[in-house]
Amino acid sequence: MKMAIQDVNLLCSNCSTKLTLHLRDSHGNAAQATSSAADLINGVKVEAFLGNLALPQAALVSDINNCSTETPFLLLSPTAVALSQVPSMNLIQVATDISVHMQCIAAIVGQFKWRKVTAIYQQKNSFDLNNGIITLLSDSLQVVDATIEQHVALPPISPLGSPEFNIEQELAKLRNNTNRVFILVQSSLELAIRLFRKATQMGMMETGYVWIVSDEIASLLDSVDPSVIFSMQGVIGYKTNFIDTIDTFRTFKLKFCHNYGAIYPQDRNSNPSIFALRAYDATWVIGKALHNQQGNVMSQVLLQNILLSNFNGLSGNISFRNGELAQTPTFQIINVIGKSYNEIASWSPTLGFSKKIPRQIDHGSNPAIDFANDMPELGPIYWPGGQLTVPRGWDFNMVKPLRIGVPACGAFPQFVNVTLVPNGTEVTGFSIDVFKAALKYLPYPLPPHVWVPFCGVYDEMVQQIHLKGLDAAVGDTNILEERYRWAEFSQPYVKSGIALVVPTKPDNTKETWMFMHVFEAKMWIIIPSFSLFIGFIVWLIEHGENPEFGDGSFTQQVGTVFWFSFSVLFFQQKESLKNNLSKVVLAPWFFLVMMLTTNFTAALTSKLTVSQIEPAAKDIETLRRENAVIGCNWRSFTCSYLENVLHIKPENIKQIRSIDDYPEAFQRGIIKGAVFSTAHANVFLAKYCKGYTTTGRTLTFGGLGFAFPKHAPIVLDFSRAILKAIEIGEIDKIEREMFSSFNCSASATMNSDSPILGLRPFAGLFYICGGAALIALLLTVLPLVKNRWSLSYTQEALKIRGVFSLLFLLLNRSSSGPNLQQLKQNSDAKSDDHVETRAP
Repeated sequence: MKMAIQDVNLLCSNCSTKLTLHLRDSHGNAAQATSSAADLINGVKVEAFLGNLALPQAALVSDINNCSTETPFLLLSPTAVALSQVPSMNLIQVATDISVHMQCIAAIVGQFKWRKVTAIYQQKNSFDLNNGIITLLSDSLQVVDATIEQHVALPPISPLGSPEFNIEQELAKLRNNTNRVFILVQSSLELAIRLFRKATQMGMMETGYVWIVSDEIASLLDSVDPSVIFSMQGVIGYKTNFIDTIDTFRTFKLKFCHNYGAIYPQDRNSNPSIFALRAYDATWVIGKALHNQQGNVMSQVLLQNILLSNFNGLSGNISFRNGELAQTPTFQIINVIGKSYNEIASWSPTLGFSKKIPRQIDHGSNPAIDFANDMPELGPIYWPGGQLTVPRGWDFNMVKPLRIGVPACGAFPQFVNVTLVPNGTEVTGFSIDVFKAALKYLPYPLPPHVWVPFCGVYDEMVQQIHLKGLDAAVGDTNILEERYRWAEFSQPYVKSGIALVVPTKPDNTKETWMFMHVFEAKMWIIIPSFSLFIGFIVWLIEHGENPEFGDGSFTQQVGTVFWFSFSVLFFQQKESLKNNLSKVVLAPWFFLVMMLTTNFTAALTSKLTVSQIEPAAKDIETLRRENAVIGCNWRSFTCSYLENVLHIKPENIKQIRSIDDYPEAFQRGIIKGAVFSTAHANVFLAKYCKGYTTTGRTLTFGGLGFAFPKHAPIVLDFSRAILKAIEIGEIDKIEREMFSSFNCSASATMNSDSPILGLRPFAGLFYICGGAALIALLLTVLPLVKNRWSLSYTQEALKIRGVFSLLFLLLNRSSSGPNLQQLKQNSDAKSDDHVETRAP
């Protein structure tokens, strides 16, 4: 600021008003800073205030001294918070929006796919808005699917206190947690130096740890001792970018280093930081505003001129919007290594990460915030401990090996089988094999672990994870909503639900009327009726000119119709057809008969060659109505599900300890059905495949999975590993190997799966056949009715024989036709013959 005062006054040597600097050093004491500011305003009567007060602190000073709309306050804080929290018009923050800083931190976290972080900040004084910063950081992290697991407030450094002791206590707590990503959000340089030195001593700067520092610290690394850099090896951070190649900056840097070296000759690191540049530019803001007043020194006018400032300073463009710098910053991402740091990338709200450092974004732009861009290939990043691979961001608490619980008393040892061996406990089974297969696809090795046999309820085993008795649970554990209260589960490795297993009824393939079950009942009515209709139409067409259909008495003619209708079903008809219209009627009917015959043969063959089984009970509801006893695994969730959800009486629920106890319970009539998870039901039916089957609908559940502590990062990694094992077929292979161990095979199938043929598959063909027959009927009857019909003849015929006689006579009379007398004589003769036939 002194350099800026000199430059301003030198530039405006002929001005009537000169800038005078009144300095007050608060030594980091908030109360003293507030008092000094009040003294400068009331005692010295300064026209403008320039200092490093917190925003609420400056607002308090402004309000107490009644200068809320007059004396401008230029605040040199590292970041600018929203003025909506402290609405004062004369408060101007020479800093960039803090939300952009939080977005940069979130972008770094999201780039390396860390899901949980620990935020550390210094509680400098009661005026700091630390809670607001943590909220902003949390909101930004949500965009990249990350959360703040814990935030730690370090007390301000006091000569009367013991900062190293406080720091050590907090770091010891953090070291016992699993999270390894630490973000120093807000801190003084002095506290940061003490923090990293203590972290180095406590082994928290070793492999696996991640430390991120904000601009407040990263921008000051050019002015710290090499010993500080040594204690920060592997730290990454971001610092505000500014153009250091212009002539004005080089001139300033030479003058700054000369003046700084004269005051601190022992300090060789004298590079100006962004905060020094802003202090210089802020002084120029006041000088330019005062020059524009042309000697009229009025605080209110000065404030307006300051707000209208717009020039390129050493730190970038200087203009204000909403009480803060309008320019959107770009940040350099740095990595501390060796005696200094490497600039590995840049980041801006509009471009995201970039290898090339961009120019400053124009202050008039309104960038859309998008910080989810992928970081380009940057070369090696050196993490704490010299690690070149990206740390996973968390670690197990390795004070002792991981304790992984396994069910030791489960009803199905095929999934988990615990055996005592001389050297300890041997655990095998399908679930264990799946767990080991997934371990191969974890992005890191699982730390040493021990199997802990658990001979209790599965719910209690999962609860032990919440109670810190176990670190994980591996087995045939069903994923249930209730269990999520105590733990989180991996991706299911096997689908699961609830299935009912019951004994089967005896084979009914030798039933007397077995063939009747091939067609539905209505088909047995439709087929002969339709065949009779087709036979009648053919007789109607053929009998006038075909002696095979026209000869004989009335009863013989009827017999001919019935015989032809039946024989045509088997293609055994012997009558030859003379009329082409008959062939048109029979052609689609032959095709339909062939289709019916083919499907009937196939369905009946299936029923006779494959043994048919039927369940002894239809479903659980049937067993409930019959008041039957249902079995379930000992102390399994299926037992409580039967009682609480399916409303089975407690006295009708039988808990069974082992898979091998179920057949005896069925044979002795102790249970009529057994409820399993579908995974267990498949194993039971694979082992006891004869005499049992599943029935009823299967209720779907979450599947079988592995349980881990809530919010544990390993859950996501293990789920991805399971999916990988599923996709490449490894879990399916393990499952096949398990089922191949059972030497049981049965060809029985459920009766409900047998084909039963109905009308629907053949409806189209029936429509075609029926349509052809009706058309033929019309073509045959209409000409006869039109040419032969007479009223007297019809009346006489109805008196003698009825409708059928009329039809018979119409079709048999000669072309000249008999007269009524002949019709009557024929009728009388037939009546005499009929009487003689019946005479004794």
